[in-house]
Order: sequence, then structure tokens, then C-alpha cells
Amino acid sequence: MRRALALLTALAAAPAAWSQPAPAEAPATLALGQVLASVEQHFPLIDAAERDLDSSEGELLAADGAFDPQWRTRVFGSPAGYYQPLTADSTITLPTALWGTQLFAGWRYGLGLSSTGIPVYDGRIETGDYGELRAGATVPLWRNRSIDRARANVRRAPRGREAAELGVVQQRLDSTRVAAQRYWEWVAAGRRHAVARDLLALARDRDAGLAERVARGDLPEFERADNARALLQREGFVVQARRQLEQAAIELSLYLRDARGGPRIAGETESPADLPAPVSLDPSCLARESRLALARRPEPQRFAALRDREQVERDLQENQRRPAVDVSAAISQDIGPGPARLAPPSLEVGVVVEIPLLNRAATGRSRSASAAVARQETLRGFALDRVTADVRDTVSALAAARERTSLARGELALALDLAARERERLRLGDGTLLVLNLREVAAAEAAVREVDARLDWARSAVAYRFAVGRPQSVGVVCAVP
Repeated sequence: MRRALALLTALAAAPAAWSQPAPAEAPATLALGQVLASVEQHFPLIDAAERDLDSSEGELLAADGAFDPQWRTRVFGSPAGYYQPLTADSTITLPTALWGTQLFAGWRYGLGLSSTGIPVYDGRIETGDYGELRAGATVPLWRNRSIDRARANVRRAPRGREAAELGVVQQRLDSTRVAAQRYWEWVAAGRRHAVARDLLALARDRDAGLAERVARGDLPEFERADNARALLQREGFVVQARRQLEQAAIELSLYLRDARGGPRIAGETESPADLPAPVSLDPSCLARESRLALARRPEPQRFAALRDREQVERDLQENQRRPAVDVSAAISQDIGPGPARLAPPSLEVGVVVEIPLLNRAATGRSRSASAAVARQETLRGFALDRVTADVRDTVSALAAARERTSLARGELALALDLAARERERLRLGDGTLLVLNLREVAAAEAAVREVDARLDWARSAVAYRFAVGRPQSVGVVCAVP
């Protein structure tokens, strides 16, 4: 009985005691910074986002590879027939980004395998004894001049890489936000468990004194029976609170990883002494952080990068709707002994014109690309609105949580004082055990509400850091010193 009275008196003198863990020899406290560091090092979703970045690096390399030189060799002939020509043709082609120009150079060799030689109607097969060297270029004048598929891919790939980088930033932001919230939920669950255990301890201490009084005959048995009922009820509270604590630890383990990257269950003794207390916020700092949020948050920037990538595709498809007019020129020279007619160099110039009649394919792709650009721009606009809304909502949540915490503290102080007075009344023979039990349960419920209010503050502070794009900060952004 004396221990119960001392405990209740201490609670009345220090309202925050209902949210404090029982003193014990505990291991090092698990800090929020450790959880965030674990997320950065081992969280699978961040690793998956980084793999997307690796993929975009590969696409960038592949796009540059469209301008790699290509070597092509072809050997063909007619082994049977009146004429039996044989030709070997080897060419190196080099695409360039200069107006879509394609350079080429090669060597060709042709001869007749039979006594009849090369057919007169296919004299272009014949070369000097050492073959024929040639070089030239093809230049598009309309379609593919300002942009073609290769150059479009080169322009699109950096935008895709930028979007992937911002995707990693976004995943870090989201993962950090959820990890911090799960951390504070775990801390709050530990505090609720401590409140339930303290409430049970009061009933257990009282039961010992009631047993002595019943044995002496100065207290009816049913009074102890009512306390036994309270004991069972409070044991149920402890079981429920323990289950909530275990669940919170399991959820936290998704973000708290060991050295091998596996989930680690945090022990209750690793929990901090309490949740962070609400603090006053600097309005000028809040306004400044709100303005900077639009530049910090990755979502609008990511949609802008995706929009720019789709704009390149739209430009390409618009270009593909135009007729193709390609000019080519090539000079060749036979080398080695051979007929005199093959001695002079040869210059060939050609024009290829291609006009699509219906052009539905390019028109359809152009419309599709234009719709994709408009879609990304719409998403970007909504992302900007979302950032502004997030900041406003979290500022409102911080203010409400601070006010709610103040009210909960006042309620807890009154509830503990009433329980202490009711205990004194019972000692003087003017109260009842039933009313005292109700007072103690009411005080415990007030303590839980105070824990919940401080949890709302902690979660709102985390949400605010996310809203303004500062997930690495573990303190309260814009707190008044």
C-alpha cells in the first residue's frame, strides 16, 4: 500500500511520468539518426530505385552507340552458269550528328571465275587487279536533317537519366519520412506500454494491503474481489499495449536493418526516454522554407524532365511527317593493273526523294507524343500544387498538435491530482475502491492521450521535413531557439 501511494504521489507531482519508461539498466538508446542511416544504407526500395538509375546509364550509353562506326563485308558470286563472277565488298559506315550526315568508305573486288569473264551487262562488277577504293557521304535535306532517331535518343537519354536520379531522391524522401514516422510510433507504443504497466503495478501493490486488511477482518472480502477485477482488467491493458509495441517494432524493422541488411527488431529498452516535446516555431522561417520547398522537392523536377524527354520525341515525329530528300555523293578509284577504262576516278551523285502519301503512321505518332508532353506538364502542375498543399497541411498539423499536447498535459495533471486525492479519501475512510479505480484508469487514459498528442507532433514534424524537402534533418525545422 505504501509503495502504491508513493508511486501515485510521484505521478501527481510529475505528469510526464505516465509517459516515462520504468528505470532499468538499458543498452544504448536507439536514435532516430541511426534508423535514417540504416534506411540510407540498406533499404531495398532505395536500392531498387538506384537500379533504375543504372538502367538509365545503360540507355545513355546505348544512345551514344548509335554513332559507332559499323563494318560490313559481303562476298557473293555465281559458281555455276555461263558467267561466273565473284565479288567481295567491304564497307565502313560512320553515322554523324552533323545534319544527320552519314559517311562511308570501302573496298570492292570483282573478277570472273570462268573463261567467259564478267558479263558485259554487269560491268560495274569489274575492278582493277587490287580492287576499288571508294568514299562518300549521304546528307538528308528535309526529313532527318534537324533530328533523327539516333539524335533523338541521344537527347532523350539524359532527360531519362535525370528523371531516374530524381526518382532516387524521391524514394529516399519517402523512405526517410515513413521510417521516421515508424520510429516515433514505436517510441509511443513503448510509452503506452509503460503507462499500462504502471497502472497494473498500482493495483498489485494495493492488493497486498487489501489482503492484510481482509485477514484482520476490518475490510469486506468483496472489496478485494473488486480490486482483483481491476487487476485482470489492467493485465488486459498490458497485453494489448505489449501487442501494439511488438507490432510497432516489427513495422520499424523494415527500416532498421542489421549489418547484413536484414530486418532488426528493436528492444523496448532501446527506446528513448520520451517523445519530443512541442516547441514554438518561427513564422518567418516557415514562410522561407515554404518558398524553398518548390525547388527542393523532386516531384515537379522529375515531371519536368519527363516532359522534356517527350518533347524530343514529339519533335522527332513532327520531323518524320516531312518528305525525305537525301543527297549522296561518292568517289571511287580502281587500283592496280587493269583495263584502261578503269584508270580514271569516278564520281557518283544521287538524289533520293520519298513522299508518304497518307502519312498516317507519323501523324499518329506525333499526336501520341504531343499528348504525352501535355500529360507530363499536367502532372508537373499538380505536383507543384501538391507541394504547396503538403506544406500548408503540415504547418496546420504542427499547430494543432502543439495545442493538443498542451491540453493533454493539463488534463493529465488534473487526472493525476484527482486520483491522488481519491486515494487519500480512501485512506481516511471517506472514499471507495471503485471510484479510486475509475480515477486511476482515467489518469492512465489521460496519459495515453498525452502520448498520442506528442506522437502527432513528432509525426507532423517528420511530415513537415518531407514537405519542405529536408528529410535528413532529425530536429524540428524552424524551431525557435
